[in-house]
Amino acid sequence: MSNAYEVYGTLALLCGVVSARWALELSYGQFRQLVCFLGGVLLGPLMPLILYLRLARQTKGSKP
Repeated sequence: MSNAYEVYGTLALLCGVVSARWALELSYGQFRQLVCFLGGVLLGPLMPLILYLRLARQTKGSKP
């Protein structure tokens, strides 16, 4: 049973780190990066998905 907790904990931490990294790419401030990290840890893959869509929209709008 403890192995399942390790897997879910690692996945939650990974989602938090990815969320914070993409928040950095979106030029968010430190507080919003922290909020995105905590959102990634609590919401799992939903937070990186939201940030990915925002990042894709931003890069699509910046190309000529």
